[in-house]
Amino acid sequence: MKYEVVKGCVIRGVSHKVGDTVEVDDKLAESLMGIGRLVPASESTTTNRAVGVEGSEDKPKKRAPRKPKAK
Repeated sequence: MKYEVVKGCVIRGVSHKVGDTVEVDDKLAESLMGIGRLVPASESTTTNRAVGVEGSEDKPKKRAPRKPKAK
C-alpha cells in the first residue's frame, strides 16, 4: 500500500521529505503511522479550478456593489 510522508524521516536507509509517496509493508507502516510520520495516501483526483477561463466549467461570480456606511 502507498503512504504519504507527513514528517521528514528515513525509511530503510533512504531519506524522505514531506509530501513524498512511499510504498512500505504493513508492519513498518503501522509503526511509522503510530509515531506520526506517515498517513495513507489518497487517490488524488484532478479538478479544473479555473473560473471564467475559456474551457472552464464555471462562470465568474459578480460581486454586489458596496453599500455606503451608515452614519
